[in-house]
Amino acid sequence: MNAHIIIVNYNSGDWLKRSVTSALEHSTAKVTVVDNASTDDSIKQISSLVAEETRFELILNAANVGFAAANNQVLRNLKHDYAVLMNPDCELRDNTLDHILNVLANNESIGIASCRILNADGSVQKTCKRRFPTPKTALFRMLGLNRFFSHENFDYGDQPQHTEAKELEKLEAVSGAFMVVRKSAMQIVGLLDEAYFMHCEDLDWCKRFQMAGWDVGFVGTVDVLHAKGVSSKARPIGVLWNLHCGMDRFFTKFYTHTSWPLKYLVKTGIYLSFLPRALVSLLPR
Repeated sequence: MNAHIIIVNYNSGDWLKRSVTSALEHSTAKVTVVDNASTDDSIKQISSLVAEETRFELILNAANVGFAAANNQVLRNLKHDYAVLMNPDCELRDNTLDHILNVLANNESIGIASCRILNADGSVQKTCKRRFPTPKTALFRMLGLNRFFSHENFDYGDQPQHTEAKELEKLEAVSGAFMVVRKSAMQIVGLLDEAYFMHCEDLDWCKRFQMAGWDVGFVGTVDVLHAKGVSSKARPIGVLWNLHCGMDRFFTKFYTHTSWPLKYLVKTGIYLSFLPRALVSLLPR
């Protein structure tokens, strides 16, 4: 078994070095950073690794091409059996990747897998376990009803009844913050959809893997740390806009047979919800 860790960076500051260091220390995988034209010193902090580490590679893009396109630069010519997509604000733990790879080796139906994703305080992030959004659940969220019906939530990894550490579960979707992908499955399903700039491309990929007959696995006995949103703090409105555009594309792509009144109600709701969320993101924390 061999793996290639891909870290797409954009202004991640000190976290990029922490992420790369953890990947090199806690795995034997090749590690590639694809930088989307960062303007901070994150690349400078890891520049010495290019000469020091034979397993490390740095790709510098002249522009920010987005999350999907940057990952695809490496995925397109993948030489290893598994690809690991890891955010620059994630830290890999000892034995996490090896354990997931062993689970995949023993469960050949799984095309994508992830694990528990933890906040700095040790709590579980809700996005590590996910359901596919549907017109119904989208309406529940827009109306605030998902607070009263937990089974209607897209993201549910933090719900007490779902935080038990199990060796393997099969889910609808996992988070793109950390996911392990089987190359042989990816060759059938295809690369990430580059029409998503950032956000929802992970849901799209899980959906396409499922439609092609592959399972999405969740290994609950290991974990990674995720600071969440490090690259997004300086541009919250742009990130929110990309999230809403991504959700629009997901619905347009996978729910083509939805009745047109419901379809346009959901699409309208997606963009109407952008404004209040954008205003809230500008408030001092």
